[in-house]
Amino acid sequence: MSITKTVDTTSLVLSVTKYLGILLLISLLIELTQFDSSLADFIYQWEGNHWRLKDEWVTATLVHKGGKYLSITMLLVVLTIVTMSYFFKALASWKPALLYLLTSTLLGALVISLGKSISNISCPWDFSRYGGGLDYLSLMEQLWVRNGSQCFPAGHASAGFAWLSLYFVGRHTNAPWRWAALAFALLLGCVFGISQQLRGAHFLSHDIWSFGVCWMVSFICYEVMLKPYEPTR
Repeated sequence: MSITKTVDTTSLVLSVTKYLGILLLISLLIELTQFDSSLADFIYQWEGNHWRLKDEWVTATLVHKGGKYLSITMLLVVLTIVTMSYFFKALASWKPALLYLLTSTLLGALVISLGKSISNISCPWDFSRYGGGLDYLSLMEQLWVRNGSQCFPAGHASAGFAWLSLYFVGRHTNAPWRWAALAFALLLGCVFGISQQLRGAHFLSHDIWSFGVCWMVSFICYEVMLKPYEPTR
């Protein structure tokens, strides 16, 4: 058994390129089939041609505000344990994994936040088609015209998808709970994302990109921070 301490840059670039290609392909399919607008049309009409669930307690308070506070609380717990790992020997061996978890989760949220600030993509509720004041444009058209707000990628969904990093911690330690961690992060991100779609805050493509970006950030951080120090047989 040996320990490698170098990052396989070529493999990393190829993997990220593959993930990005899949994400772009899915986006192209959504664009060609107009699935974003079709799904939003269905939800909007189902709610009575207005966003009835926009300010409901379950979607606006429990899932939106409560979900944000849940993710922040989880992050503070990780930060506390990371700090403790510098003072308690029992946690010292977990320090690399904990630092990865903290870094990856924060970076995932920050990259999504940066994307929102520069993409100029509107929410469904901004379009006249759904009760707003803008003429409807698809995701690709908005990226070209750049006359929208800051709704892409989905910020709230990223509060769940950022925890995909838990899966990579389990992968690093070869823990059987890594699959449960993956399911937890996916469930959390999907619940947050679907709730926001029901409120008119996001299209499906916004959530898909949120997932894709968080996955790639978690993967890149894993390849750089954890994988080079794993034992190889």
